[in-house]
Parts: sequence; structure tokens; C-alpha cells
Amino acid sequence: MNNYKIGAVISLAIAFVAYPAGVSYAKKPRHSAPQSSGNAPAAANAQDPGGHSARGVEAAKKRDYETAIAEFTKAIEAEPGDVKNYFNRGTAYRGAGKLSEALADFTKAIEIAPDNIAAYIGRGEVLLAQKQPDRALTDFDKALQITPNDPNARRFRGFIFVSKGEWQKAIEDYAVVIQRVPEDGGAYERRAFAYRNLKQYKEAIADYTKAIATDPKDPDGYRHRAVAHAMAGDNKSAVADLRALLKIKPDDADAQSRLKALEAAKSASPAPAGATPVPAATPAAAPH
Repeated sequence: MNNYKIGAVISLAIAFVAYPAGVSYAKKPRHSAPQSSGNAPAAANAQDPGGHSARGVEAAKKRDYETAIAEFTKAIEAEPGDVKNYFNRGTAYRGAGKLSEALADFTKAIEIAPDNIAAYIGRGEVLLAQKQPDRALTDFDKALQITPNDPNARRFRGFIFVSKGEWQKAIEDYAVVIQRVPEDGGAYERRAFAYRNLKQYKEAIADYTKAIATDPKDPDGYRHRAVAHAMAGDNKSAVADLRALLKIKPDDADAQSRLKALEAAKSASPAPAGATPVPAATPAAAPH
């Protein structure tokens, strides 16, 4: 849950427009493919001549991106004016790490359908991965002009605001994400990070607590809350969090060092209110 730096961005959602069962939007490629009854072949679909789009979606769900790219390319040859094919191939290219090709396909999808919010988000994600946050921000802003409360666009834009140190803007975006997706632990954690940088420790601790509730076995949740407690001058709670972390990850050198420092401070004379807390380590960069 510690994606604070812009250096590496996780794909928060891999989405494919699938046929024939209407249009479905699969946020993660882990759902089982729709099965036809018995051994009867799937009926032909006028929206997917040759079945290439459907086969591409199924390959992409299995993370077989090269096969997916080949199928989506055939779908584009059959339907060169259909935005779904460019969007799908761009998503597969992104999954395969072929960012320049993905960028071109998302751009083509936008040319065909200028109000396609998913294409703006897809292109923005690629631009983030290419370390072009300002251009990515333009795409997320455009997506939010079309759909103001889209959680993915808000999530990505909040990520950029965090990277720029625009804490209040990040808080506002993550508030929308949390309202729409209340189980999103990462959104709580990144909003907490923004609160912490504004020295709003009560709010930061509350958000870290909610993040921990979404994934109680993630040691970083306790680490980050321990830092917030220490910065707020509550070393007792910081010690409790570090001990909880070490129950999950006993060999964590950072937590061991922090705990030792806090316990040493406790055994010494009490620090006056407002004293400088134990320095916080810079959060590690995440791979989304």
C-alpha cells in the first residue's frame, strides 16, 4: 500500500471491453471467462466479426498479452473504426510493457471517440509510467470533465498531486475515491500521507487505521501509523504499532531500529511537548 513516489506506477485497473455479452468492464483480469452451454459454438456477433475481440479479451485475462495483441490487431483490421479494438489493444500493450505502442492506441481511441473516459485514463496511466506526470494530469483532468467522480481518474490524479506535494488537492481526490470505493486501503493510506504532511496527525492516524482494517497483515500500514503517532508525540502508540508490525514481520530491520530508538527515548527523561520525533523513513516506491 506504499505507492507514494512517481517513479513506478502500478496498473490500478486493467479493463477490457468485451463482446458478445454486451459491454462488460472487468477491473482486474482474474474473472473466469463466460462459458457457452454444452459444446455448441458461440453465436456469431456482428459487433465482433471473426470473434477476434472476444478471443483477445480471454487471452488478456490470462495475461497472455502477445496473443491478445495479435487478436486485437485482427479485430482492428475487421473493424477499423471501432474504438473498443484500439482501447483493448492499448491495454494489452500496456500489460506487455510496450508503452509507446499503448500510447499510440489510446490516442487513436480518443481520436475516434473524444468522450471516451477510459481511453483518457489509459493514456494517462501510460504517461505516468513514462514519467510524464504533467501530460498525464491533462488526461485525467479531461476524464474528470466528462465524468467528475470517476474513481480511477481521481485515484490517478491524487497520485500525481501527492508526487507534487499538493496535499490538499490529493486529499480532495482521495475523498471521492473513498466515497465511491470505501474498501480501497491504498486511497486511505495515500490520503493519510497527505494529512501527515499537513501536520494533521489526527486525520492521518484515522486514515491509517482504516487502511490497516482493509489489510491487517500488511506491515507497512502499522509502520506508517507508527510514524504518524511519533510525529504527533504519542510514542506509546508508535511502540504498539511497531510491535504489531514485528509480529507480522519479525526480521524487519527498520521496525527494529525504530522500536529500539523509541524504547531508549522512553527510558530517558521525557521529551517536552513539540520535541522532534524519531525521523520518518521515506516510504519505499511501489511497483500499480
